[in-house]
Amino acid sequence: MNSKATVFTVLVLVAALSRLFPHYPNFTAMGALAFYTAFSGKKVGQSLALMAGTMMVTDLILNNIVYPSGEFVFMYAGSIFTYLGFAAYSITGYFSKSRKTAALGLIVGSLAFFAISNFGVWASALSPYPKTGTGLLAAYTAAIPFYAPELLSSFLFSALAGYAETRVEATVKA
Repeated sequence: MNSKATVFTVLVLVAALSRLFPHYPNFTAMGALAFYTAFSGKKVGQSLALMAGTMMVTDLILNNIVYPSGEFVFMYAGSIFTYLGFAAYSITGYFSKSRKTAALGLIVGSLAFFAISNFGVWASALSPYPKTGTGLLAAYTAAIPFYAPELLSSFLFSALAGYAETRVEATVKA
């Protein structure tokens, strides 16, 4: 197994566990998984598959075992917007050309995630927000406290993945 595959495998496990175990709201490795696998691997399809697969498996566990409703739930209401938000991370990771531009890519990815996922909250049939411009603004405003943990965790786990990849490469070369 090469260094990228090793780091990607560990990052998938960390992302899954960070969703399944109790965590600070929006502080998971999912953004880093989507971003870093596209940034480092330069295969956006692979990144999207890893992200979507990890989300689907953990959603199945969360929806049916951790928070069971009594009925089988494949995807929760509005989950497509969360998946699309993480896909934005993959796209920005793919287009980030260097470690210097990666920071900007992570910021753009997190802003896109914020915009897309919270639009989904507003658009959901279960949303408490009216389907007006004011309601959309209220949904975005209510989500502001959740932005910082998403951005920080994406930076942290991406940086750790980058460091791990350089360490694995150095070990393989030694």
